[in-house]
Amino acid sequence: MSNFNQRPQGTKGQSFVELGIILPILLFLLAGLVEIGALIYDYLSILDVAREAARFASEHDHKILVAPPGGLPQSACEDEALHYYYDTACVVVGTNFNTNIKLDPARDDVAISVFTIDDNQVKSRNPYISEDVWSLYSDNWMKDCEGNIVSTTPFITNAEMNARLVIATPTVGASTPTLSSLEGAPTDKGRVLVEVYYCHEQILGLPIVSQLLPNPVRLHAYTIMPAPEAAPTPTPLP
Repeated sequence: MSNFNQRPQGTKGQSFVELGIILPILLFLLAGLVEIGALIYDYLSILDVAREAARFASEHDHKILVAPPGGLPQSACEDEALHYYYDTACVVVGTNFNTNIKLDPARDDVAISVFTIDDNQVKSRNPYISEDVWSLYSDNWMKDCEGNIVSTTPFITNAEMNARLVIATPTVGASTPTLSSLEGAPTDKGRVLVEVYYCHEQILGLPIVSQLLPNPVRLHAYTIMPAPEAAPTPTPLP
C-alpha cells in the first residue's frame, strides 16, 4: 500500500525558498504601514494644535503685544502678560497642549497672519513684517527641511483669501458661474490664519523606504478662524 501522506522529496526546501521570496516583501509592506501610520499621526497632531492655536487667537486682540519682563520668546509661554503672536504660538509648542510634537527651531515653524477684511476684500494684513507673516523661528516657513528657501510667498495670499470670501453662483444660460458674497453674511470681518510647519522623521529609517518616502517629510497644517478684533469695526468680545 502506497503512503499518500509521504511528502515528496524537495518540498521542504521549496517551502523555504518561497518563504525567502515572500518574507522581504511582507517586511517591506509592514515597514511601509508603520511609516505611513506615523506620518498620518503626526499630521493629525499638528492639525489639532493648529486648530487649538487658531481658537486661542480668535478670542484675543491681535494688537496686544505686551512683552513679559523676562523677554521673548523664552518666557512668553510662562508669563501672564499677553503677547498675541507669541502666546498663540505657545499653544503649539507648549507641552501642556501636545507632548508628541516637538518643534525644532532650526527647521520647523509656526506662522500667523491676521486679515482685516472690508467689503469682502482684504484691507490689511498683520503683522507688517516678513511678507505680512509672523514667524516663530526666523521664517522657517519659507524653507524645506534642509534649510533651502522654496517659497517667499505666503501659503494663503491676500488674493486667495479674497477668493475664499465669495461663492460660485450658477447663472442660467451662462457657461461660467458668477461670484457673490454669502447671502446675509457680513462683508466687514477679521480672520486669523495659523500654520504649523513640521519636519517628520521616519521611525524606522529603512533605506528602501526612504527611497520612496522622503526623510524627513515636511508637513504643513493650517486653520482659518474668525478674528472679531481684526474687523474694520471690531466686534466686542463677550
